[in-house]
Amino acid sequence: MRFRYAAVVMAVALVPGELLRSVLAGSASALFEALPFLVLAAALRRLLPPGAVAFAGCGCTPGPSARSLPAAAALWLSFGPVVALSRVLAACALARLTGPRARRSSECGHSNGANLLTELNTLVPAALGAGLLASVGSWEPARVAPWLQFAGGALVGSLAAPCGLATAALATSLHARAPLAAAGLLCTAGIADIRAFVGLSDVPADDALAYAALAIASTAIGLHRGAGFVHPTLGAALLPCAAIAIGAALRFRKRSAAALRIAPAIMLAGAFAGSPPPQYHANETTMAGLFAGERLTFTGTLSNREVLVRYAIACCRADAMPVAVRCTRRLAFADATWLRVDGTVVQRNGQFLLDVAGARRIAAPADPFVYR
Repeated sequence: MRFRYAAVVMAVALVPGELLRSVLAGSASALFEALPFLVLAAALRRLLPPGAVAFAGCGCTPGPSARSLPAAAALWLSFGPVVALSRVLAACALARLTGPRARRSSECGHSNGANLLTELNTLVPAALGAGLLASVGSWEPARVAPWLQFAGGALVGSLAAPCGLATAALATSLHARAPLAAAGLLCTAGIADIRAFVGLSDVPADDALAYAALAIASTAIGLHRGAGFVHPTLGAALLPCAAIAIGAALRFRKRSAAALRIAPAIMLAGAFAGSPPPQYHANETTMAGLFAGERLTFTGTLSNREVLVRYAIACCRADAMPVAVRCTRRLAFADATWLRVDGTVVQRNGQFLLDVAGARRIAAPADPFVYR
């Protein structure tokens, strides 16, 4: 754990000032996204028997960490049910093959008492790494041989041995630019990594100040429906997480563990200081890089009552190409009407659709084309 902290912190320390703000926001975003699943893990630990801690935690227990059901739920959102369930089954199979060692590894220090801060703290190296991956725009993984991308991701997954939710954060950050590296990571991390064979558990602890900072940061993002850090649905889920953090701050008001303040400090700083929201690139000129949860404002003409179309020119009108986005519902306007539509991108049956939050009629622009 200390090696992973040191490696990522050194990489972040080399980032220029302006880029550092973006890295901070990306890191905070990964932690905010994980927080509801950590709370879910805490709830599962109360419902499941003690021997099932490997399934109820965040995946920070020794042994194959992909058995974590909250981590599988986080992966489900980004990669779908096949990937999420396949990892759980593969990790369970490996745990069964390793026999008594796997059963002993399920007896983690996290199985007793409150441990939200401890588990959140284990995500810091992965969150900082995800922030770096999302912010450094000049790297070109496409220039690397496909097999090398996959092997590199697999090597990182096997040696870094991130916990279940950390694997979800790293794989999601890699997926947009280096999907083969993300695939390699998912094939090893949590299944056949060093955590599966060597104990890497942490001792749980609590800190009132850390819980207070967590509550403030979660409230700020939750009240603004994610504030560009997380999907609005997860943003709403941060409010009950904030309430739980307030209760924990009061309960553990006499406890102190300064090391556990790192993750809440990143979240608080990201929410209030380093918080330029993620830069969304999809618009009327291109749908490249579209992803579920992205906010999108699209101006175009309506076709078939549910498709918005705009023509984009790269060089001249002869090469004008339609850029279109399909809405999740039919709109109450006539075809060929010029509209400005706001919404959030969702993925259904492998297709990206625009979940419309608002649509209004506008006058036809003087120039109906957009330019790439």
